[in-house]
Parts: sequence; structure tokens; C-alpha cells
Amino acid sequence: MAKFAAVQLLHADGRLTEATSLLLAAVSGVPEPLVRGVRVFPKARNWLRFPWYPAAKGGGAFVLGDRIYAHQRFFLPEHDHAFLFLLAHEVGHLPHAEPFGRTRFGRARFVCWAAGHYLRSALRNGKQAHRLARIEQEAERGRWVLREIMKISVKDSPLAQLEDAAGMREWLQRNASHLSALHRGYAGWPL
Repeated sequence: MAKFAAVQLLHADGRLTEATSLLLAAVSGVPEPLVRGVRVFPKARNWLRFPWYPAAKGGGAFVLGDRIYAHQRFFLPEHDHAFLFLLAHEVGHLPHAEPFGRTRFGRARFVCWAAGHYLRSALRNGKQAHRLARIEQEAERGRWVLREIMKISVKDSPLAQLEDAAGMREWLQRNASHLSALHRGYAGWPL
């Protein structure tokens, strides 16, 4: 169970708290029902043990259908801030996985599709294949918007609302124009 400043990000069953779901949906632009339906688990709980690459090189998490598997270190209290930012990116992959379904077969099809996507990106972009992949560019929006809104809202941080869904809804309503402007201003994941 992950916490940020003594506030839970996840329930014991891996579901995001309501306030966390609301924030992640708003910063990522992913429909809130998709975000609300995701479960987050340590990577040791998935059949492929994804991600295989080091967390320091972007291997912190992997979306598999309606699940996010994250490196075990993110479940430690000292990594909650980084975990929230990682989740802001990872929920951006939920729309990529959704068309494949939530069955084992659907998840396997998504893995094959994503592998092909990254292979095409490797052929086009060489060493920058991961970062320049279209699906990574799309997913990074959430982390970028969260980072930027926290700069704008230093005295009125969304993190202060993570324990209260009603407070988060009010914060999102107060900051709707800032969030909208940030989504319009997102230029992509820089190299």
C-alpha cells in the first residue's frame, strides 16, 4: 500500500483511492472510469515479471490490460512522491490497452502490439526508441501536467487533497482552466 505524506494512494487490493483516481484522470486526460478501474501491483505478481529493464531507465512500471505492475521500490513510503508521478504516466497507457480487453488473451495481444510498436520506434529512432515512441509521448502527458500544475499551484497543491475526494473535486474545479491550458500546451516528452 503506497502513501504520500501519510495519505494512501492505493487501497490494499491495489485499487487507487478515489482522490488519487480523480487527480490522475485530470492530469492524464484519461477517462476517469478507466483510471478508477485500474489496479496497481508489484511487478512480481505478473506472469512476465514486466518491466524487465531497470527502474532508473524508465522500467518502473508496465501496463497490462487494466493493471499496472510497478517495481517493488515504489511501494515503499519513501518513494510515494515518485510513485504518484510514475502513475500519472502509466495511466496514460490505459487507453492503449483498453481495445485489447481484460482477459489473459487480450493482455497477451496488447503485449505483442506494444512490442511491435516499440520495435517500429527502434527502427525509426534508434537509442531514443522508448522515449520517442508515440504511446510514450501520449502517456507522458500526465506526468508533465502534474509537474507543471504543482509549479503553478504551490500554495494550493493537489497533494493536499489526496485524502479527500470531495476536496480533490473542488481543487480540480478551481484549477480547471490551468489544467486545460496545460493539456493544450503539452509539447511532448523531450529528449
